[in-house]
Amino acid sequence: MEGHHASPWLFVANAGFVAFLLLLAAITGTRRMEKIPRRFWQNVAEQAVESFRHFAVNVIGHGGEKHVPFLGTLFIFILASNLIGLVPVFSAAAPTANLNTTIALALITFFYVQWQGIRANGVLGYLKHFTMGTHPLLWPLMVPLEIISELAKPLSLAIRLYGNMYGKEQVIIVLVGLAASLLPIWLPIPFQFPILVFGVFVGFVQALVFTLLAGIYISLMTQHEEAHAHEVR
Repeated sequence: MEGHHASPWLFVANAGFVAFLLLLAAITGTRRMEKIPRRFWQNVAEQAVESFRHFAVNVIGHGGEKHVPFLGTLFIFILASNLIGLVPVFSAAAPTANLNTTIALALITFFYVQWQGIRANGVLGYLKHFTMGTHPLLWPLMVPLEIISELAKPLSLAIRLYGNMYGKEQVIIVLVGLAASLLPIWLPIPFQFPILVFGVFVGFVQALVFTLLAGIYISLMTQHEEAHAHEVR
């Protein structure tokens, strides 16, 4: 689907490895839990859950707590997938530098948002969302526009994450090639080291942006009726 240097199966293997690591971390953090946590990993897990709870409530508003498992899993998986590509043994093949992975994440987010919209508003309320509260005479115009807007959201999520991670990896690969061909001496740090540091920052920001947008889409879909009623008042 895209011109990456690595085999698509390498991205699948790396994504599976990330999922395995996160499962292992979840088991370690929740094993033999105590009411007053004294174990390091339980403290880390509880701090992470509390941070995601604040994040979800701030972005989504009232009721955002129930979306913490989805948003937290999304952020941690994307962050780990972004960073694993910086480890040499994984051959600069971050799962999120493959369009198949980012499309899968975007589709999961899309269907989750639509399902939460139906749960929050009911089927009729969910369908009414596409009218944007306009006069029925405007529905033939507003409904197609709103449907196109909803379908564009997963596309923008997938392309944005893929483009940033793919571009970062290509820069690293080019710098490694230049170092091997141009430098006559051995350097104590890799030639691409500044880009690796920048890659950590980019990986974090892209995971945060993807999760933040997912939270905003959930808020727009589930809080629509309440917000509209508030505007009317």
